[in-house]
Parts: sequence; C-alpha cells; structure tokens
Amino acid sequence: MNDNNRVLLEVNDIKKYFPVKSGAFGKKSFIKAVDGVTFKLNEGETIGLVGESGCGKSTLGRTIVRLYDPTDGQIIYHGKAIDGDIASLKGAQLKSLRREMQLIFQDPYSSLNPRLNVSNIVGESLLSHNLVKPGEEYKNRVMEIIEMCGLSPYHIYRYPHQFSGGQRQRIGIARALALNPDFIVADEPVSALDVSIQSQILNLMMDLQERMGLSYLFISHDLSVVKHISDRIGVMYLGSLVELAGKHELYDQPTHPYTRALLAAIPVPDPTHLRKMEPIIGELPSNVNTPPGCKFHTRCPYAKDICKEQIPILREFNPVKHPNHFVACHFAGEI
Repeated sequence: MNDNNRVLLEVNDIKKYFPVKSGAFGKKSFIKAVDGVTFKLNEGETIGLVGESGCGKSTLGRTIVRLYDPTDGQIIYHGKAIDGDIASLKGAQLKSLRREMQLIFQDPYSSLNPRLNVSNIVGESLLSHNLVKPGEEYKNRVMEIIEMCGLSPYHIYRYPHQFSGGQRQRIGIARALALNPDFIVADEPVSALDVSIQSQILNLMMDLQERMGLSYLFISHDLSVVKHISDRIGVMYLGSLVELAGKHELYDQPTHPYTRALLAAIPVPDPTHLRKMEPIIGELPSNVNTPPGCKFHTRCPYAKDICKEQIPILREFNPVKHPNHFVACHFAGEI
C-alpha cells in the first residue's frame, strides 16, 4: 500500500442490469445488480468493498474487468483503451487489456481446472498472449511465479486435488500474476479458508502489492479482513455505494446509518464496548423493484419524507473536517 495519487481506474456511474421475466405474461424486468457506482482507484492502492450478500459487490468487480458487459456507464483505465473507456472494447483490444486486469476468485476448490497441473494452470495465459516460448523459458517463468506465491518448484507437476485450500488459493493468485497485471479484483479470496490461513494469504497479497506495485479492489463481507488490507473502504447497499472513506475514518467515524449497523454487528471481546445503533428493521428489498428515493429508507431508523422521494448523491459531506469521506445520505453528519 502507498500514497500514490495517480489515478489508475475511474468508474463513472457504472450499471449492470440482468433481464428477468416475471408475471403471467412474461413481462420483462431487470435485476439491478449494480446501479450507478462511481469511484476512483489510485495506483498502488487497495479499496475494500463490503456489504450484505446480494448487494452487487462481485458483479461490480466482474463488470470492471469485463467478465460482464456493463449496461451503462464508463470505465476509464490508465488511458490505454479507446478514448480511455473500456466499457465498449471488444476482440483483440479487450484481450490486450486483460493482461493488465486480473481476477482472483472466491472458491479455490472450484476455480481451478482439476484436469490441469499447476504448470498449465499458471502458464496457459503466458502462451495465449505469446509472452514466453514453450520449453525452458515457459517452465522457468512458471516456477518463478509460484515461488513468489509461496509454493515450491516441484509443485508445478501436481494437480489441484493434491493441495490444501490455502495452497490452491496461492495457485489462483499465481495465475492472476502470470501476466504481470497492474490491477487485480480479489473476489472474497479468503472467505473459504480457515482463519489461520486467511492471514497468510492476506499478508502474501500485501507483500506482492508492495513488490509489484499492484492495485486491488478487494471484495469481502468480513469487515475485519477488509480493514487489515485496505487503504479505503466502500460500503454497498442494493447495487449502490452508500459510503466511501479511508479505513480509519470509516471505522472511527461511520456516517451512513447502514455502515453504522454493519460495524455495530461486528462481535467484540468486551461487551461493554459495543457500538450503539438503532436496529435495522425489515427485510432487504428486492433489487428488481427497488424503493424510490434512498434505497435504505425502508429499513432506516432515521428516515424522513425526503428520503422516500429523492435519491441521495454520493458526496463529500464535510470537506474541511472529513476530506475524502463520501456519503450518500440526506442527513450526513446530522444523525
């Protein structure tokens, strides 16, 4: 992690809707998985993304790296794509961009092809992008990558079923690093691992970031894990960002009622130090028929009439006292 302020990635009002049919006549509706997300990621920075299951975190990450085509919005990456916007790239241009943007998947058990050994899993992208020649150069490059990720050279001939969960995730990280990317989306990379192994993988990712100048979008539902690795943290609710701030600012001065509720739910060793928070009421609304106005107003203990009518804009609510702290709430700083 570093304090580099050069912007690597800029996401402007990105949306990803999935069409669904509903009703007796098959009327078309849309699941609004990502509904107008905007943020910037600096070189060498890690932004953590948290929120309930189904809030759109993983869909956002996969849309940014173009596993999904965005429904609307603009993705600007390093000024290396057509007009800087990668949302419309196709074919060879998109393949070229994939060298610089990679994804680490959540499940180390299902994300690796059981029919391939480590050499093929890590190295197949090197050959498809013509970065090395088959033979000794290929073998040496694969061995170099897996050693960086804490595995031994003799592991390259083994298959996924011969490894533990932590080792498999190291293979997944090695695969993501093979093309020497600048930006990695890590989609819950430690949630399927034992707690004792999680810290090893997180420390490995931080070491690799320092060594290779990587930038991460780190997706997780675990707030303590996100705090450990992130520089800034974004909180998502029903497809939208409701708060974005530096990790210390977010944990010490949570401003959006939903962020406060998430932090209040974290177990603490001393029950006398529990965060005080009005309880969230009701169920998570449908992301097909999202509520008007603020999406959180149906569950917010502080909601007023304006919350039911006007959509709050993600804004820097107090630039003097809380610079770079963005909140989408009509009453930010007042409740």
